[in-house]
Amino acid sequence: MAQGLASIATVGEGMFLPANSIIASAPDISGLFPDGVLTACEVRENWSEELLPLEEKQLGDVCDKRRAEFSAGRNCARRLMVALHGDPVPLLTGDYRQPMWPQGMVGSISHADEICAVALARTDDVASLGVDVEVLESLDDAVTDLVLTPAEQVATRNADGWVRKLIFSIKESNYKCCYHQVRSFIDFQQCEVRLNMREQSFTSLIGCTSHLGEQLQIRTEGRWMVEAGHIFTSAVYSKD
Repeated sequence: MAQGLASIATVGEGMFLPANSIIASAPDISGLFPDGVLTACEVRENWSEELLPLEEKQLGDVCDKRRAEFSAGRNCARRLMVALHGDPVPLLTGDYRQPMWPQGMVGSISHADEICAVALARTDDVASLGVDVEVLESLDDAVTDLVLTPAEQVATRNADGWVRKLIFSIKESNYKCCYHQVRSFIDFQQCEVRLNMREQSFTSLIGCTSHLGEQLQIRTEGRWMVEAGHIFTSAVYSKD
Protein backbone atom coordinates (compact mmCIF):
# COMPACT_ATOMS: atom_id res chain seq x y z
CA MET A 1 0.00 0.00 0.00
CA ALA A 2 1.36 3.42 -0.92
CA GLN A 3 2.61 5.65 1.85
CA GLY A 4 1.09 9.05 2.46
CA LEU A 5 3.06 12.04 1.30
CA ALA A 6 3.61 13.12 4.88
CA SER A 7 5.79 10.08 5.52
CA ILE A 8 7.92 10.03 2.38
CA ALA A 9 11.65 9.50 2.75
CA THR A 10 13.58 11.19 -0.05
CA VAL A 11 16.97 10.45 -1.52
CA GLY A 12 19.61 12.93 -2.58
CA GLU A 13 19.48 14.51 -6.00
CA GLY A 14 23.26 14.25 -6.21
CA MET A 15 23.15 10.49 -6.72
CA PHE A 16 21.61 10.96 -10.16
CA LEU A 17 23.16 12.17 -13.37
CA PRO A 18 22.74 15.92 -13.96
CA ALA A 19 20.15 16.91 -16.54
CA ASN A 20 22.77 18.28 -18.94
CA SER A 21 24.72 15.02 -19.16
CA ILE A 22 25.30 13.50 -22.57
CA ILE A 23 22.74 10.74 -23.00
CA ALA A 24 24.47 7.82 -24.67
CA SER A 25 21.49 5.46 -24.70
CA ALA A 26 17.81 5.54 -23.84
CA PRO A 27 16.67 4.01 -20.54
CA ASP A 28 14.50 0.90 -20.49
CA ILE A 29 11.09 2.09 -19.24
CA SER A 30 9.25 -1.21 -19.61
CA GLY A 31 9.35 -1.79 -15.86
CA LEU A 32 7.10 1.22 -15.30
CA PHE A 33 4.13 -0.66 -16.75
CA PRO A 34 2.30 -3.93 -16.12
CA ASP A 35 2.39 -6.92 -18.45
CA GLY A 36 0.66 -6.30 -21.75
CA VAL A 37 2.03 -2.77 -22.19
CA LEU A 38 4.77 -2.27 -24.78
CA THR A 39 7.19 0.63 -24.53
CA ALA A 40 9.77 2.43 -26.63
CA CYS A 41 12.32 5.02 -25.53
CA GLU A 42 14.79 6.70 -27.87
CA VAL A 43 17.44 9.39 -27.68
CA ARG A 44 17.38 12.18 -30.25
CA GLU A 45 20.25 10.85 -32.35
CA ASN A 46 18.13 7.80 -33.18
CA TRP A 47 14.89 9.64 -33.93
CA SER A 48 13.32 9.11 -37.34
CA GLU A 49 11.70 12.11 -39.02
CA GLU A 50 9.67 10.16 -41.57
CA LEU A 51 5.93 10.83 -41.52
CA LEU A 52 2.99 9.31 -43.35
CA PRO A 53 1.20 11.66 -45.79
CA LEU A 54 -1.82 12.29 -43.53
CA GLU A 55 0.45 13.05 -40.57
CA GLU A 56 2.55 15.38 -42.71
CA LYS A 57 -0.56 17.22 -43.86
CA GLN A 58 -1.95 17.64 -40.35
CA LEU A 59 1.36 18.74 -38.85
CA GLY A 60 1.81 21.53 -41.39
CA ASP A 61 4.53 24.17 -41.16
CA VAL A 62 6.09 23.94 -37.71
CA CYS A 63 9.49 24.56 -36.17
CA ASP A 64 12.23 21.93 -36.47
CA LYS A 65 11.93 20.98 -32.79
CA ARG A 66 8.19 20.31 -33.03
CA ARG A 67 8.63 18.29 -36.24
CA ALA A 68 11.41 16.17 -34.74
CA GLU A 69 9.41 15.39 -31.60
CA PHE A 70 6.19 14.68 -33.47
CA SER A 71 7.80 12.32 -35.97
CA ALA A 72 9.87 10.53 -33.31
CA GLY A 73 6.75 9.70 -31.31
CA ARG A 74 4.84 8.53 -34.38
CA ASN A 75 7.60 6.25 -35.57
CA CYS A 76 8.07 4.69 -32.14
CA ALA A 77 4.32 4.21 -31.86
CA ARG A 78 4.04 2.49 -35.23
CA ARG A 79 6.75 0.00 -34.29
CA LEU A 80 4.74 -0.85 -31.19
CA MET A 81 1.55 -1.19 -33.26
CA VAL A 82 3.25 -3.82 -35.39
CA ALA A 83 4.53 -5.59 -32.28
CA LEU A 84 0.92 -5.77 -31.05
CA HIS A 85 -0.01 -7.34 -34.41
CA GLY A 86 -1.72 -4.20 -35.61
CA ASP A 87 -1.36 -2.12 -38.76
CA PRO A 88 1.11 0.81 -38.70
CA VAL A 89 -1.59 3.37 -39.45
CA PRO A 90 -1.29 7.18 -39.42
CA LEU A 91 -1.45 8.55 -35.89
CA LEU A 92 -3.31 11.85 -36.09
CA THR A 93 -3.89 14.43 -33.38
CA GLY A 94 -7.18 15.28 -31.64
CA ASP A 95 -8.56 18.64 -30.51
CA TYR A 96 -6.34 18.69 -27.42
CA ARG A 97 -3.23 17.50 -29.29
CA GLN A 98 -3.78 13.99 -28.00
CA PRO A 99 -2.82 11.08 -30.31
CA MET A 100 -5.87 9.38 -31.86
CA TRP A 101 -5.01 5.73 -31.29
CA PRO A 102 -6.44 2.94 -33.50
CA GLN A 103 -9.56 1.13 -32.35
CA GLY A 104 -8.69 -1.40 -29.66
CA MET A 105 -5.43 0.28 -28.66
CA VAL A 106 -4.53 2.91 -26.07
CA GLY A 107 -1.22 4.68 -25.73
CA SER A 108 0.76 7.73 -24.70
CA ILE A 109 3.71 9.77 -25.99
CA SER A 110 6.08 12.13 -24.19
CA HIS A 111 9.18 14.17 -25.03
CA ALA A 112 11.73 16.04 -22.95
CA ASP A 113 15.13 17.40 -23.81
CA GLU A 114 16.72 14.64 -25.91
CA ILE A 115 14.34 11.74 -25.12
CA CYS A 116 11.10 10.39 -26.59
CA ALA A 117 9.03 7.83 -24.66
CA VAL A 118 6.00 5.87 -25.91
CA ALA A 119 3.73 3.26 -24.31
CA LEU A 120 1.03 1.23 -26.06
CA ALA A 121 -1.38 -1.55 -25.09
CA ARG A 122 -4.57 -3.24 -26.18
CA THR A 123 -7.72 -2.07 -24.42
CA ASP A 124 -8.38 -5.72 -23.57
CA ASP A 125 -5.39 -5.47 -21.21
CA VAL A 126 -5.44 -1.86 -19.99
CA ALA A 127 -8.31 0.64 -20.06
CA SER A 128 -5.99 3.63 -20.42
CA LEU A 129 -2.42 4.69 -19.65
CA GLY A 130 -0.08 7.65 -19.61
CA VAL A 131 3.66 8.22 -19.77
CA ASP A 132 5.67 11.35 -19.08
CA VAL A 133 9.35 12.29 -19.12
CA GLU A 134 10.78 15.47 -17.58
CA VAL A 135 14.28 16.87 -17.10
CA LEU A 136 15.52 16.16 -13.58
CA GLU A 137 15.36 19.51 -11.82
CA SER A 138 13.39 21.34 -9.15
CA LEU A 139 9.86 22.48 -9.91
CA ASP A 140 9.73 26.18 -10.71
CA ASP A 141 8.55 28.03 -7.59
CA ALA A 142 6.31 30.18 -9.80
CA VAL A 143 4.07 27.20 -10.61
CA THR A 144 4.12 25.38 -7.27
CA ASP A 145 0.72 26.72 -6.17
CA LEU A 146 -0.72 25.78 -9.55
CA VAL A 147 0.61 22.22 -9.61
CA LEU A 148 0.67 20.99 -6.01
CA THR A 149 -2.32 20.79 -3.71
CA PRO A 150 -1.91 22.40 -0.27
CA ALA A 151 -1.43 18.94 1.28
CA GLU A 152 1.25 18.04 -1.28
CA GLN A 153 3.07 21.31 -0.60
CA VAL A 154 3.15 20.65 3.13
CA ALA A 155 4.23 17.04 2.68
CA THR A 156 7.14 17.95 0.38
CA ARG A 157 8.24 21.02 2.31
CA ASN A 158 11.48 19.36 3.45
CA ALA A 159 11.96 17.07 0.45
CA ASP A 160 14.64 17.53 -2.21
CA GLY A 161 13.54 19.92 -4.94
CA TRP A 162 13.15 17.27 -7.64
CA VAL A 163 10.38 15.50 -5.66
CA ARG A 164 7.95 18.29 -6.49
CA LYS A 165 8.93 17.95 -10.16
CA LEU A 166 8.20 14.23 -9.78
CA ILE A 167 4.65 15.04 -8.65
CA PHE A 168 4.27 17.36 -11.64
CA SER A 169 5.33 14.54 -13.97
CA ILE A 170 2.93 12.10 -12.31
CA LYS A 171 0.07 14.54 -12.84
CA GLU A 172 1.05 14.89 -16.50
CA SER A 173 0.94 11.09 -16.86
CA ASN A 174 -2.40 11.04 -15.07
CA TYR A 175 -3.89 13.62 -17.41
CA LYS A 176 -2.86 11.62 -20.47
CA CYS A 177 -4.18 8.46 -18.85
CA CYS A 178 -7.55 9.86 -17.76
CA TYR A 179 -8.35 11.94 -20.82
CA HIS A 180 -9.19 8.71 -22.62
CA GLN A 181 -11.88 8.15 -19.99
CA VAL A 182 -13.28 11.63 -19.33
CA ARG A 183 -12.68 13.54 -22.60
CA SER A 184 -12.35 16.80 -20.67
CA PHE A 185 -9.71 18.98 -19.03
CA ILE A 186 -8.36 17.87 -15.64
CA ASP A 187 -6.84 20.55 -13.42
CA PHE A 188 -3.69 19.85 -11.40
CA GLN A 189 -5.64 20.57 -8.21
CA GLN A 190 -8.18 17.84 -9.05
CA CYS A 191 -5.49 15.19 -8.64
CA GLU A 192 -4.08 14.11 -5.28
CA VAL A 193 -0.87 12.05 -5.46
CA ARG A 194 0.32 9.62 -2.79
CA LEU A 195 3.96 8.65 -3.20
CA ASN A 196 5.76 5.55 -2.08
CA MET A 197 9.41 6.58 -2.35
CA ARG A 198 10.77 3.21 -1.28
CA GLU A 199 8.86 1.27 -3.95
CA GLN A 200 9.11 4.07 -6.52
CA SER A 201 5.37 3.89 -7.05
CA PHE A 202 2.28 5.99 -6.43
CA THR A 203 -1.49 6.05 -6.36
CA SER A 204 -3.65 9.00 -7.34
CA LEU A 205 -7.25 9.96 -6.77
CA ILE A 206 -8.70 12.24 -9.41
CA GLY A 207 -12.03 14.01 -8.99
CA CYS A 208 -13.25 15.54 -12.25
CA THR A 209 -16.20 16.11 -14.55
CA SER A 210 -16.55 14.17 -17.80
CA HIS A 211 -17.53 15.69 -21.13
CA LEU A 212 -21.05 14.41 -20.40
CA GLY A 213 -21.21 16.29 -17.10
CA GLU A 214 -20.72 13.21 -14.93
CA GLN A 215 -18.89 13.66 -11.61
CA LEU A 216 -16.13 11.04 -11.56
CA GLN A 217 -13.67 9.68 -9.04
CA ILE A 218 -10.84 7.87 -10.83
CA ARG A 219 -8.05 5.98 -9.09
CA THR A 220 -4.83 5.45 -10.99
CA GLU A 221 -1.56 3.83 -10.04
CA GLY A 222 1.89 3.86 -11.52
CA ARG A 223 5.62 3.84 -11.09
CA TRP A 224 8.51 6.22 -11.55
CA MET A 225 12.24 6.12 -12.14
CA VAL A 226 15.11 8.60 -12.42
CA GLU A 227 17.77 7.86 -15.01
CA ALA A 228 20.00 9.75 -17.46
CA GLY A 229 19.12 13.10 -15.90
CA HIS A 230 15.37 12.62 -16.42
CA ILE A 231 12.27 11.67 -14.45
CA PHE A 232 10.06 9.00 -16.04
CA THR A 233 6.54 8.32 -14.78
CA SER A 234 3.68 6.05 -15.79
CA ALA A 235 -0.01 6.03 -14.91
CA VAL A 236 -2.42 3.15 -15.51
CA TYR A 237 -6.16 2.86 -15.17
CA SER A 238 -7.32 -0.75 -15.19
CA LYS A 239 -10.81 -2.07 -15.73
CA ASP A 240 -10.81 -4.16 -12.55
